[in-house]
Amino acid sequence: MGQINIIFGVFFLSLTLASISANRFCDKTKCPGPTSYYKDLGCEPVYKNPNDCCPYKYNCDKVKSRSPNKCYANGHEYNIGEMLREEDSNPCDVQCRCLRLGGRAKFMCAVIDCPFFHVADPNCYLPRKANECCPGQPICLRNPEDRPKCFVDGKIYRDGEEFIPKSEPHKKCICGPGYKGENIAPFCRVPLASSCRYEFRHADDIANNCTPTYYHRQSPQSDCSVGFRCQNKNDFVVKHIRNFLAPQAADDMVCQFGTLTMRYGDELVQNTGYESVCMRCVCEVGPVPTCIQLSNEECDVTNHPKFDYSY
Repeated sequence: MGQINIIFGVFFLSLTLASISANRFCDKTKCPGPTSYYKDLGCEPVYKNPNDCCPYKYNCDKVKSRSPNKCYANGHEYNIGEMLREEDSNPCDVQCRCLRLGGRAKFMCAVIDCPFFHVADPNCYLPRKANECCPGQPICLRNPEDRPKCFVDGKIYRDGEEFIPKSEPHKKCICGPGYKGENIAPFCRVPLASSCRYEFRHADDIANNCTPTYYHRQSPQSDCSVGFRCQNKNDFVVKHIRNFLAPQAADDMVCQFGTLTMRYGDELVQNTGYESVCMRCVCEVGPVPTCIQLSNEECDVTNHPKFDYSY
C-alpha cells in the first residue's frame, strides 16, 4: 500500500512540475483567436484550467452592456455632446464630439487631410513630431550628414525616425532637432491603451455582433483588423464534427455572429457577400469567430457569385 502511495505521489508531482514548466514557457502570441481584439476591448480571458497557457474563451459582457446613449474611448465613458478629452486622443483626433446619429452614439471628428509629398530625392525627408498628426514639408539637404541626429541607448536615429527608449518602453518617440535625451513632447508621447480603438470607431459593429477581419498575412494575435464582417441574409453556419479532446470544446464556449451561434470548430459559409469573399471564419476562442482572408493561392477573389444587396 505504501509503495502505491509513493508511485501516485511521484506521478502527481511529475504532472504538477510539467504543468508549471509548460506555463513558464508559455508563448501567448501563439494562442488562437482574435486576441488583440479582445485585449483592445478589455475583455477578460477565461481559462479552462488554472495553469493553461491560453484562454479557451473571453468574457466581453461589460462591452456588450454598453449604453447606446454613451460614447466610449480608451476605456472611458462620454455623454452625448461631450468633446473627446486629450488623454483619450491620438494626434489625428481633432474636434471629436460624442453624437447620436442613427442607432448608437458615436464620435464624429473633423476630417484631417494631410498633404501628400512625394519624396524621391534621397537627400530629402519628411520631418515629424510625436504629438502632431501630419508630417512637415520635405527638408532637402546638400549634405545628408547635416540631418539632425539623436543618440538613444547606444544607437543613432535621424530626424523623423521613430524609437522606443529602453528606460521608458511605454513611450513612442520620434527623433527631431533639439532632442537632449528627455523623452517628452514634442519628441515622445504615451500611446493610448486602446491601440486599435475598436469602441471608438466600430461601436455599431460590436453591438451587432460583427466580427473583425484580417488579411492572410496578418496576425489576429497582434495586429489591428482591416475591417468587419457583419451578418447578411445568406450567411449560415457550417457545423463541425466536434473533437471532445480539444481544450476549446467546452459546452460554454460559443461564438456569436449576428444572430447566429457557432460552437468550437464551426465555420461561416464563404462568399455570401462582398466582405466574405475568400474569407474563412472559424469559431476558435469565443465569443468572436476568427476571420482571415485566404491567400490568392487558396482562393481567387475575382471568382465570386453575384450578390444580392437588398438586405
